[in-house]
Amino acid sequence: MRLSTILLLVSFAFLPARSDDAENPLARDLLILADWFEGEFDNEEQLWFHARSRSKDEKPIRLHTAHKRIELPSFGDHVFYVEEYKDNNPDDVIRQRLVTFETDLERGTIRMKQGFFRNAGDVRGAHNELSKLSGLSTQDVVFLAECDVFIRRVADQFEGGMDAKTCVFGNGEEQRYSVHNIVLSATKFWRDDTTYLVSDDSFFRGTRPGKPARLRRSRMYICDVYFYAEKPADQQIVKDLRIHSQGGVGNAVRNTDGQAFELLLREKEYPYYDTRPDFIYYSLRKTGERRSVAYGVADPLSRQFGLNAGEVGAFCHLEGYTFRQLFEEL
Repeated sequence: MRLSTILLLVSFAFLPARSDDAENPLARDLLILADWFEGEFDNEEQLWFHARSRSKDEKPIRLHTAHKRIELPSFGDHVFYVEEYKDNNPDDVIRQRLVTFETDLERGTIRMKQGFFRNAGDVRGAHNELSKLSGLSTQDVVFLAECDVFIRRVADQFEGGMDAKTCVFGNGEEQRYSVHNIVLSATKFWRDDTTYLVSDDSFFRGTRPGKPARLRRSRMYICDVYFYAEKPADQQIVKDLRIHSQGGVGNAVRNTDGQAFELLLREKEYPYYDTRPDFIYYSLRKTGERRSVAYGVADPLSRQFGLNAGEVGAFCHLEGYTFRQLFEEL
């Protein structure tokens, strides 16, 4: 178990119990689950290993999902806005949900409810602009009890799924049922999101059976790209690029010649080695080229790192990090 996970569990052990939680054996698990669910996750590394293995299986879909905790008491105590896009394109949104968690003592599980927005376009991007959710009411979201996910603690992770063949929708030959299985730990979020035809249980759409989307927690960095020049008037800084650590990319264009650059961050977790196998790889390259202008590696817990290639450079720091902050305060 990672040290961060142990510290988290210890911190929850000393949380004061609310009076209504005193007799609830799932109360602490609910708090831990909600804490681990919050954040952003991406499966870029799953695609990297798929390509490296030269597998003949169908290539997984690149997914990035944001789980933003929000305060909406009319929906419950643990409420999240979920938005997901594919192919590393934030404009290609494929999922928007309002997700809530509550304990279900009768079943001995945590119940995850998934709400569908009546007007999803109105709240798109709400994880970065919470004001879009300020007027949301229970009339704006549809919850289907048949599609709830039931989650249990298993060792140092949570595992959950729907009741079999209850989440049914569609008509005629395309009537289908949904399978939504999840595995969540402090650093990973794996998910099956698959539909099967009711008529013969054949695969219809989504993640391939037995091939879940394997997303890893992303850390967010704020990066600046510097373009150097002999003339002070030609020098340029592209500031505040927000880039996630799981294959996130920030773009910058040099004004003097229109050359576009991209800054890639990739947090790697190698299973092959037992000595410092994990690191952040960062690469600055001209857009459309695979060869880097400059690249470097840093410890995965790095709060800041950078590179300088003469004509161009980049500097990144962990989102929320203040430069005079002591390590013990993080």
